[in-house]
Amino acid sequence: MISSVRLFCITIISLAFLIGPVVYGQTRSPQVLQLQYDLKPLAAGVDGLLNINLVIREGFKVPKRPAPRIKISPSSEFEIKGDLIFLEDGKGKDPEYFNGFKPLTLHIKPGSTTKPGKYSLGGEFVYFYCSEKDKYCSRTAENLQIPLEVVAKK
Repeated sequence: MISSVRLFCITIISLAFLIGPVVYGQTRSPQVLQLQYDLKPLAAGVDGLLNINLVIREGFKVPKRPAPRIKISPSSEFEIKGDLIFLEDGKGKDPEYFNGFKPLTLHIKPGSTTKPGKYSLGGEFVYFYCSEKDKYCSRTAENLQIPLEVVAKK
């Protein structure tokens, strides 16, 4: 038989998990790392560069371990090359956290039979972050849609 003290503790812990996000106004993870894409229109069969800039939202920190991870879903229309390795841009005050990020670069080549038009590459972006104001850390997994445009060969 469960003692009344143990039952009370289990109830309190369960309620904390259920109402905690409501009390603290967190119904979903904030977008702490904002991705900015820089890509010119691509021609079918011609290699192009996609630069991804990462901006850390003010009031948050991103720990170096575990490092952020971007996984691009395979696509039959595009050949994708490059390593998505997160490198720090400058040294910050705290060696455990990124100060900023150097841009990521991917080589993207539309297949020779890819028709002109607008496309998107899907993927997932996973990272940990810490709120400096609210003093908590969390993990988030965000779906990505990277916009691409293929133009006719000249």
